[in-house]
Order: sequence, then structure tokens, then C-alpha cells
Amino acid sequence: VVTRDYSKQLTPEQVLENVKRYTRNGSIIVFHDSLKAQHNLKEVLPKAIEWLLAEGYQIKRLPVKFLIGD
Repeated sequence: VVTRDYSKQLTPEQVLENVKRYTRNGSIIVFHDSLKAQHNLKEVLPKAIEWLLAEGYQIKRLPVKFLIGD
């Protein structure tokens, strides 16, 4: 799920709605740790985590091998 948190056209509420609308079992949710995303990330990430846990999702870290390949 690409949250589009980097978009200056999206409000934090719209970014959170992207998480809620498109997340399914097995989803990988992408938030961006960048200056472009900072305005949404700070507000949305805690709310997204709270919602995901309330919905019964588990949050797991991807192994570094998965992120950078072999």
C-alpha cells in the first residue's frame, strides 16, 4: 500500500484513508521517511498503527535481506 504520504496535495486524513481503504491481510504499507512526507508522516503514522492494531492486524518488520535483496 503506497500511502502517498509524500503528496503535498493530500491531507493527513486522506493519507490515513488510503491506509484504511487499501490494506488487506499480507499488505506491505509504505510510509516515506523524507522531508516531503514529514508533514503527513508525523500525524498519520501513529493513527495508522492504532487503527491497524484495533482491526486485528499484526505489525512486523521486514528483514533487511528482503529490503536490499541478495
